[in-house]
Amino acid sequence: MRIIFLTIDGNHAAALHAAAARIKTEHGVEVHAACYDAASLRDESGWQRLERDLKGAAFVFGARLFGEEYVRPLERLLGAASCPVLVITSNPALIRMTRIGKFSLAPQAEESGGMLRQWVKKLRPQGGAGEARRQLAVLRNLSKVLKLIPGKARDLYTYIVAHQYWTNSSPENVYRLVCLLIEAYVPGYKGKLPVLDPVTYPDQALIHPDAPAPFATLEEYQKWRRSLRGNKRVGEQGSVGILAMRTVALSGNTAHLDALVRSLEARGIEARMAYATGLDMRPAITTFFQSHAHGKAKKGAPTTNGHAATVDLLVNASGFALVGGPAESRPADARAALGALDVGYLAPVPLAFQRVEDWRRDWAGLTPVQAALSVAVPELEGAADPLVYGGPTAAGDGFVPATAEVELLAGRIARRLALRRTPNHAKRLALVLFSFPPNLGNLGTAAYLDVFRSLHKLLVALKEEGYQVEVPEDAEALRNLVVGGNALAHGADANVAATFPVEHYMRLFPSYTEIEPCWGRAPGELLNDGRRFRILGRQLGNIFIGVQPPFGYERDPMRMLMARDAAPNHAFAAFYTWLHHTFDAHAVVHIGTHGALEFMPGKQVGLGADDWPSRLIGELPNFYLYSVNNPSEAAIAKRRSAATLVSYLVPPLQQAGLYKGLRQLKDSIDAYRQRPDPGMLDVIREQSAKLGMQQVNATLQHGVGEAHATLEVAPDTYLAALSHELLQIEERMIPAGLHVFGQPPEPVEMVDLLSLTATFHQFPLRGALVTFPELIARSLGLEYAALRERLTTDLEAQAAWQRIEGLGKDAIRRFVEGGPFHVPGLHHRDLDPLADFLGDLLNRLSSDNELTGLLHGLEGGFVTPSPSNDIVRDPSVVPTGRNVYSLDPARAPTAQAVEKAERLTNELLARAVADTGAPPESVAVVLWGSDNLKSDCEGVAQVLALMGARPVPDELGNISDVTLIPLIELGRPRVDVVVTVSGIFRDLLGHQMRLIDKAARLAACADEPLEGNAVRRHALATAAELGLPLEEAATRVFANAPGSYGAHINHMVESGSWEDDEQLSETFLSRKGFTMGKGGEWNDSRPLLEKALANVQVTFQNVDSFEVGISDIDTYYESLGGVTKSIEHLRGERPSILVSDAVSTGANRVGSLDQMVRLETRAKLLNPKWYEAMLSHGYEGAREIEARLNNTYGWSATTNAVEGWVYQGVAETYALDDEMRERLAKLNPHAAAGMVRRLLEANGRGFWDADEATIERLRTLYEDLEDQLEGIGVAQA
Repeated sequence: MRIIFLTIDGNHAAALHAAAARIKTEHGVEVHAACYDAASLRDESGWQRLERDLKGAAFVFGARLFGEEYVRPLERLLGAASCPVLVITSNPALIRMTRIGKFSLAPQAEESGGMLRQWVKKLRPQGGAGEARRQLAVLRNLSKVLKLIPGKARDLYTYIVAHQYWTNSSPENVYRLVCLLIEAYVPGYKGKLPVLDPVTYPDQALIHPDAPAPFATLEEYQKWRRSLRGNKRVGEQGSVGILAMRTVALSGNTAHLDALVRSLEARGIEARMAYATGLDMRPAITTFFQSHAHGKAKKGAPTTNGHAATVDLLVNASGFALVGGPAESRPADARAALGALDVGYLAPVPLAFQRVEDWRRDWAGLTPVQAALSVAVPELEGAADPLVYGGPTAAGDGFVPATAEVELLAGRIARRLALRRTPNHAKRLALVLFSFPPNLGNLGTAAYLDVFRSLHKLLVALKEEGYQVEVPEDAEALRNLVVGGNALAHGADANVAATFPVEHYMRLFPSYTEIEPCWGRAPGELLNDGRRFRILGRQLGNIFIGVQPPFGYERDPMRMLMARDAAPNHAFAAFYTWLHHTFDAHAVVHIGTHGALEFMPGKQVGLGADDWPSRLIGELPNFYLYSVNNPSEAAIAKRRSAATLVSYLVPPLQQAGLYKGLRQLKDSIDAYRQRPDPGMLDVIREQSAKLGMQQVNATLQHGVGEAHATLEVAPDTYLAALSHELLQIEERMIPAGLHVFGQPPEPVEMVDLLSLTATFHQFPLRGALVTFPELIARSLGLEYAALRERLTTDLEAQAAWQRIEGLGKDAIRRFVEGGPFHVPGLHHRDLDPLADFLGDLLNRLSSDNELTGLLHGLEGGFVTPSPSNDIVRDPSVVPTGRNVYSLDPARAPTAQAVEKAERLTNELLARAVADTGAPPESVAVVLWGSDNLKSDCEGVAQVLALMGARPVPDELGNISDVTLIPLIELGRPRVDVVVTVSGIFRDLLGHQMRLIDKAARLAACADEPLEGNAVRRHALATAAELGLPLEEAATRVFANAPGSYGAHINHMVESGSWEDDEQLSETFLSRKGFTMGKGGEWNDSRPLLEKALANVQVTFQNVDSFEVGISDIDTYYESLGGVTKSIEHLRGERPSILVSDAVSTGANRVGSLDQMVRLETRAKLLNPKWYEAMLSHGYEGAREIEARLNNTYGWSATTNAVEGWVYQGVAETYALDDEMRERLAKLNPHAAAGMVRRLLEANGRGFWDADEATIERLRTLYEDLEDQLEGIGVAQA
């Protein structure tokens, strides 16, 4: 007979086969035991084998079955099976497949009467969050009354007792379970096999590979350890608590765990390993890792209720959440327990869904399901370091250790224990700075952060905490020490703090041989003199401030396309080798968002010891200061460089306001509104022309269509549109300078931020939920939504809007200054909820937790987790100084995201019609990880909505599938959507990629009229032309190859290393032309990408941030600009380029890229409020100004969306103004020269038609600035 076991992992395969052999030996019964786990069902052949086996199976038992890609196929197969089926602790859909004898958990099954009916009703799955906990509680309660179950309910008894066998699943209990199932449900075997009660074990216990049995108490375990002879060193280097799954520990399938224990003990570390139930491991922590004696805890381990940690580090080795296991996630409960324990928390990964051999070959690393369960969910609890350390193999039934990874993990644990146990005065820290693009003017780059002021503040704090450090007088002195020093003598970009002999590098880093195929023989070309590497930075006592070497391929973007020999350069590897082995750092702190370490080649997630980020960071504890509003890149840093993150604030947002000619134009419009005078229209015409604002998005409705409004035809409509453009500039939120780590903004600086937050969130008012502006509007007898709709066409509506805004801001300003929160016409009761909200947010924004968070991590304490998002969207991200996480990808897109996406999709299509005259057949959408993580995957929902599809949740509330909306319900044709995703989206949201891909395939195969389904129409044409199956021709999600990031167009534009548009297009198509197949394999699919893009009329991207605009970072023009340039090259014409704006003033969020460039330029680059705030940060502020110009230039290179007045305005503001140019040159001469050089390049490439006198003046200025840089002259006016 054949018995089939189905589980997520193969933990019990060996026990099952041993049970079958024992039954044959002892009872002469031939049993063929087949164990199918997730790894064996990764491809179609595995499913085919299972389907064949089910046809002849005598019984099927299933447990711990989750994950949509397994649940739905199993639901179909088990529904068709003719044998008895028993499923426990799984997805409700599979539990409902249970049918043994007369007992069934199917919804339509008949129930016995009385008490039995009530029991069956409780056992029947209900679905929803918490279902696994409910099921477990019901089964435990019923287990207590097993003896009361009457004989006629024998099947119910079997179901309950089967759970007891499984939760105590030692090899003996697996044998007893198989005997029970055969004896009870396989015809002809009644009485032929023994039916024995389950052997029970403690719910949680301590275990050890040398121990004879589990220990129920810490005292028993310690007594046993004292009885051992030898190995007296164990514990001298500290103690680590290790958590394992109870079912794994009892199964005896623990070779991977045993190897970790032995490796730690060899290092003198006590490895105190406990098992716990899969749904909640907290009891094991309380019982075995915390002291129950009241008293003072050791430093770095504060007590909660007197329970101090008795271990120095906690390692959750189960592969699942600390609380919730594989069934569900309860991160808040886990965070509370971890905060009470207050030690570092690691969560390495044992493979459950793939074999070790498959994982090593897989460029992606973990499967999407395992990445979600074993990485994303533990991150919500505060976990770090998801290094794979073991798993099943194709050769056998059991788990095996991944030897190199176990040693690396043990080394990292040892280093973390040393960090916790070493006195501060003896600790050596490496603080790593970035310089990108690599040149002198960019040293100390980090998003939103004043790096040198932050560094200086950190050094002062370290000294106060007892670290041995020499603190310079101020930030400028510190910068000079790092940037200056002996740099000129060495021809380097920074002070050379040390040299590192090449022979030492080759001895200490044997992996250098794998760098040589990519970069040549060691030492290569960068940062060395042929004999020694130059280590840039400055050592100040025990603190080393280092400069991370460059990527090395900035001028060769295709170098790391997809080659297996892609590698960091020798200088990069030498830098981290020196930190590890020569400087002997106790920890590394990477300063700001972000560097290059985490983007080095290797697996996407679930790294091994031979992936380059792992080789480089090695065993060093890694802390990373990270911007609080960047969840996607933060997750990459966590997962690929084993980092514990410490968040920092972005600068406070403030309204841009109006200035110079913009203010004069606004005053003229207001004057005309109050007293219409035809003569004033001439003034307005002249002022708007001078500002480049004469072409506004104003239209007049006619019976037969639309015509552009003008001052002559429709002055009121025209002026309303012009005034609205000014309103958008005035109310645009811009960052006020840069943030200093550990220095909260002053309350008065946060008025605009608090006002915007109060606009974005709703508060209770007499049974309804309203925003603050809506509340004020009601008090004035106005309808806020109606005002918003009329903003672009009605001057009176704009005046009322600004009155509402002014009343709200005045009330918040008084409140921030310590006064009462009051708005005329509103009762205080109506304002109380908002006042409480604003007061709490203000307190948290003002909290100085950043330095304390980092210092606590360096003491070996638990760095409290927090979400990562824009403050406006999610105020819970403050206080900062915490270990940020993103979201649970299994639950996105959320219902709210879908609702918002549908509204925006309608706006997008309407705007596309207005721009092109017809609904688009095909739209190219750019998806980033960050925007989607912050919006619960609203961008993903937009793509689905365009195709006419919607996400479908499963029984546990996870988004598991998609379905097509019938065309008659959709009310429009399906739009073909070509999606290019960032490398980070690929890494973090693989499940969402699959949802989009499935939607496209469903649409392509739908039996619908071709005129109503562009996806099918285009896929059929591609299939015929390329000779592909229809489903493959419908591929619509494109990305970088695994381990590769970015289109690298930004590198080409920045360096000027491109000759024509075709070169930019070629780079984008080559780097973004990869697709993921059904089995998770990656393919070079550039021909498919080209065919799909050739149909596109509109390109689109969400600019879904309150803090980052399209000119703030280069990746916007790299991605949206790159795909646009590629389409232009393929089609011969530029598509319409649209963006959505999260902070748009008005009813519509979707506008043209050209409009957005104009808005960003006026609100930031040419705005004195913005650039003076930047210049207050000196060297780094000047660099930020240059970066905005470079990014604006990038839009010219990729889309030609920048008008000439922009460059003229920049030239007049920064270069041709003598006073401003001299300020820039004094603060950062490299930035000043770079800006002039960029203006000349813009003219040279035809993006700006400047007059000859201006160009000649700029050339002279550039020569003077270059002379100043070379030290042979000074800049002259």
